[in-house]
Amino acid sequence: MFDRFMSAAAWGVALFLIAPLVVIVGASFTTTTYVVFPPQGFTLRWYQQLMGQGDFIRSFFDSVWIGLATTAGAALIGAPTAFGLRMGSARSQALLRAFVMAPLTLPTIVTAVALLQVYYMSELEIPWTAVTLGHILVTLPYFVRTLGAGLEALDPAMLEAAESLGASRSRIMLRVILPSVAPSLFAGLIFVFITSFDQVTMSIFMRGADMNPLPIRIYTYIEFAIDPMIAAVSTVLILFAFIVVVGLQKLLGLERAFSA
Repeated sequence: MFDRFMSAAAWGVALFLIAPLVVIVGASFTTTTYVVFPPQGFTLRWYQQLMGQGDFIRSFFDSVWIGLATTAGAALIGAPTAFGLRMGSARSQALLRAFVMAPLTLPTIVTAVALLQVYYMSELEIPWTAVTLGHILVTLPYFVRTLGAGLEALDPAMLEAAESLGASRSRIMLRVILPSVAPSLFAGLIFVFITSFDQVTMSIFMRGADMNPLPIRIYTYIEFAIDPMIAAVSTVLILFAFIVVVGLQKLLGLERAFSA
């Protein structure tokens, strides 16, 4: 009886998560000029209209480049930080952990306003750098926590065995530690990219006049019109995410990529 209840609950949760995707994909094919589900008729008109919207395409690539730059920056800063949290003294670990996790304790809008003031005081007109640094600031804790979980699960006996066999620190890092924490490292990079791609608050405050990441473009568009083209945009993003997931499955396997 209990097993049946748990199975039904699991299916209920799965349907709850999948239902919005089904609705948005179905609504992108409706022939009406407004979002409706079930769709009335079938048309690819909204996808054709989307392909003619060069601003949406530019915004998509803006978000991708910002996400990639944020991921690289978070990895360069977060990897040494995570190792420092794992191998430093207890006092330094507590101080560094509080410093790194500080962005999670504040609303993103507060962090964005504070960073915007620093940006104005510096008098630097580099919006791409400002947006990327802002995204790194709010995504860094996710990377450090994910990689830190993998480092905490690292068996100390392996390190001791490598040291006893005369391996140098650099060799231990490259041949023992990195292969062991690679799944956590990769999962952290994925979290950073997804969070950066979907970041609205920081982008609104830090972007320049010629920069419109995709979430802001969508937000601005639906202020004036809600038509099935937005459903088409969302469907394309769902397909993009699906391709990424399939790629991960082929390269590493989902279980390995997201294991901690």
